[in-house]
Amino acid sequence: MIDRAFSTIGLWLVVGLVIWVGGRFGLAEKAAFGILCILVVMAQYEFYKLVRNIPGTRQSSYSGIIAGFALLCTLYFNENNNELTIYSLKLVTSIFGVYLIFLLSRSQSPPVLLQKLPTFFGFLYLPVMLAPLVAIVRLENPLGLYYVLWVVIATKFTDVGGLIIGVPFGKHKIAPQISPAKSWEGVLGGIIVSALVSAAFAWFCNHTLGLDFMVPYKAALLALPLAALSVPSDLIESVFKRQAGAKDSGHTIPGIGGALDLIDSLVLTAPVALILLSYFLSWAKVAG
Repeated sequence: MIDRAFSTIGLWLVVGLVIWVGGRFGLAEKAAFGILCILVVMAQYEFYKLVRNIPGTRQSSYSGIIAGFALLCTLYFNENNNELTIYSLKLVTSIFGVYLIFLLSRSQSPPVLLQKLPTFFGFLYLPVMLAPLVAIVRLENPLGLYYVLWVVIATKFTDVGGLIIGVPFGKHKIAPQISPAKSWEGVLGGIIVSALVSAAFAWFCNHTLGLDFMVPYKAALLALPLAALSVPSDLIESVFKRQAGAKDSGHTIPGIGGALDLIDSLVLTAPVALILLSYFLSWAKVAG
């Protein structure tokens, strides 16, 4: 737990430093996009390596990594993505997200789509499901990057709250066959911490940075579904690791594992965040 805490703090410092330095040169958004691309490429590589150990799965191809990188770059550098593109992204990620949640009820056997088309599955699972983060950047310039940071905060601080509350007080397990450490007490603690930190971030953006950001209590309310969805999102990766007989996706980050272990909880929250911000952002910025 101590290694995980130090790694989490260190990662936030690195991300903050990169964005701050990039901001000094007017490149904060591009620096953040670079971090996202690196993490997605690393995570996809780890995923393909992981699923090769799942019985009955065909050999995957790293061409999926190239396709994923191309998708993210196309979305990012095409600043005039039309409504059809965004709608298609919402539709595809929503359908695949529901499919991923459905897989939790069949955790003992690998999904047919993964066994037959592992390269395509990995392409959908990571770059496509995380592409909404790029779309969020384009929702409202120049605040898009801050909304992406809010999504990451709402998602990842659920993990932090889960550790703080779940480790000492967790007694009622959610899915002991998939992830024995996760408890309902930890989930509740994670959701509360996520909402509080999301509200604090919104307050900081409004009062310290002087941005026209979301009202703090509304930022906390919109963070609730993200915090709740981060749990099954994390469990989905745990299913794949169980099927492959692996504890972690990699050993890059002490206490956390690999890049996939780091961003797995964003797989379900990124698409939902895009939908929420698309329809409720105007409401969230108005006090009262």
